[in-house]
Amino acid sequence: AYCNLSSYVKKCYNFYVMLQLRIIHYIIISILCGLIFPAVDIKPNTDSLAIGRKQKLVHFSGHLLLPAAIAYAGYGSSWKNVALLMTGANLVDVDHLLAKPIYDPDRCSIGTHPLHSIPAIGLYSAMALHQSTQDLGVGLLTHMAVDYVDCINTKDRLGTLKYPKIYRDPVNVYSLSHLFIWYGMAQFSEVEVQHMLGLSLGWELIELYLPFEFARESYLNKFCDIFFNSLGFYMGKRNFTH
Repeated sequence: AYCNLSSYVKKCYNFYVMLQLRIIHYIIISILCGLIFPAVDIKPNTDSLAIGRKQKLVHFSGHLLLPAAIAYAGYGSSWKNVALLMTGANLVDVDHLLAKPIYDPDRCSIGTHPLHSIPAIGLYSAMALHQSTQDLGVGLLTHMAVDYVDCINTKDRLGTLKYPKIYRDPVNVYSLSHLFIWYGMAQFSEVEVQHMLGLSLGWELIELYLPFEFARESYLNKFCDIFFNSLGFYMGKRNFTH
């Protein structure tokens, strides 16, 4: 019994040391990212054709890559078929053909186009709760979420964003660092979901008091950081178990 207790204590100690090292690595990498990729404020621009590369990259990669990542993280061996269905949900943009002009870089899709309206989003939410339509519903809601982020970035670019402390810059280059870091952390069998959530929440609170530029972020950005942490973690766990 003493040997078993000693072995258990040793395992707990090793796990504690490993976890502390990972926390230190996480903080160091985040600080380095802040030094290497300093935050750049997007200045208001009234030229409707002047769309920043950053906004384009976030928008189109979100529509193409985010559904695949969600499918891979949450749908097991059938993830490829689900990813195709979720990506196919981008065809909801067909309602842009009803607008004049069809494409306007300064226009927010949410609330403007019929298939991007609040009632339509309510329907997609109901679909996500029903088993037979869940995959398509999640794909449509993912599309709406990406478009909502684009609306925020557009308003920020035009200088019309209200409450920037709450909404500004929800997804940026650090979002990818969150995903990759937790994808790697998930390769350790000792790290479970409660550790990921605890460290994620703790880090976001610590950032409130850090004097670095990268720590100055909106509350929506903090929520998105935790989302990308979770997505990277579940993707990593799926890869680890297979």
